Amino acid sequence: MRNFLLKQLPDYQSDDENLITNDFHLEVITPMLGGDAKSWELNLDAPIRAQSIKGQLRFWWRTLQNESNPQKMLEKENALWGGKSGKDKDGRVRHIQSPVKIAVLNQKILSTHLAELNDKGFALRDEIIPTYVAFPVTDAIKNKKQDVTYVKSANFTLRVTYSKQHEAIVMAVLKLWTLFGGVGARTRRGCGSLYCESLLAEFGTAEDICEFIKSCSSTDERQLQYCRLAGSVSAWEQGGDDPTKTWDNLIRKYAGFRQDRVPNSPKPGRSYWPEPDAIRRVTKQASPLHQPNHPDGVWFPRAAFGLPIITKFNTRDNGNGDPDPQVQLIPDIGTGDRWPSPVILKVIKLNNGAVLKVALVLGQQFPEKLRLDQSGRSFPLDQTASPFAKGPHQMKTRNGFKAADSVYKALFEALNLKELS
Repeated sequence: MRNFLLKQLPDYQSDDENLITNDFHLEVITPMLGGDAKSWELNLDAPIRAQSIKGQLRFWWRTLQNESNPQKMLEKENALWGGKSGKDKDGRVRHIQSPVKIAVLNQKILSTHLAELNDKGFALRDEIIPTYVAFPVTDAIKNKKQDVTYVKSANFTLRVTYSKQHEAIVMAVLKLWTLFGGVGARTRRGCGSLYCESLLAEFGTAEDICEFIKSCSSTDERQLQYCRLAGSVSAWEQGGDDPTKTWDNLIRKYAGFRQDRVPNSPKPGRSYWPEPDAIRRVTKQASPLHQPNHPDGVWFPRAAFGLPIITKFNTRDNGNGDPDPQVQLIPDIGTGDRWPSPVILKVIKLNNGAVLKVALVLGQQFPEKLRLDQSGRSFPLDQTASPFAKGPHQMKTRNGFKAADSVYKALFEALNLKELS
């Protein structure tokens, strides 16, 4: 029993020659938000949690898989990362111990920042972290439910112990997590990005990283129900030498793409995107001042960036005709109302000091059906509402949106990123 307990300690060094223990020294290079056991809260004594990192490693391990049977997938995942596996003859839940042990050591917070509302009190000041990324905490701060602190910079050591038979997969997953994952909340939008000299030693260019992705990916590019590197696409650009400023620039461009509005319009504030008018058409609710006129009808292209999408119309000054209260676009699949975004927006710091901007779109099956929910009312949508439904669409943005382009190609163009194959 004593030996078993010793093996759970982070600094325990086994004399088993089949076990490998490595220490990886990592830096947090973009602001970190949340990440504690409670959403959006941050334990400043230990903001980086081993349990959360293991969750990220599980996610990136899944991106390398090719299993379409959910039960078999879970068994494979639990065999490496641990978890519950059925019940024994007495009805007790069986727990599988993970052969991969991780521990977070020597955490050092170098700089923090307390979030504040802007002068109008409607959104966060975004000198440190763009409001577009941090919007989930705005209401909590506005209603004085909690203070929210960002970690601007930090470093820590990750100790990982694994057997030789798992070395290749564990190292691949650690590299993917360092490149495209992170710590804390909102990592898919680049918060809590990481740098590790030893894990990134082989990467000198974006092309090197793309070759690594290819070497890890399955050749079977079927769209499955979970995110995979197989079938993924990515686009890149060289940034400046400051990861935070480069990331801030990337996110602001993304926010502009998602939220851009028609300038100098007779009806200022109308969106380039078809969703508001699509909702008006489906619900048959529209203000006299905002009759639906978008040429693309009932089409929801921004669903390609994750679901649900919550739309709240301004019903104060529009003649009280637009949909009220808020409307949600969700997957109509009966197993939940989320389809996590397959889009990863990141900055990557290389050992030569270069900072890269990247948009990685993972391969993932899109829900077959969508629906709008509005205060107990439900509006099923047909497949022409899908972001991937064939046009011709006349969608217009400030930079143009060609009818033949996919939504993701339009994103790459708006972010000034070059797609690499």
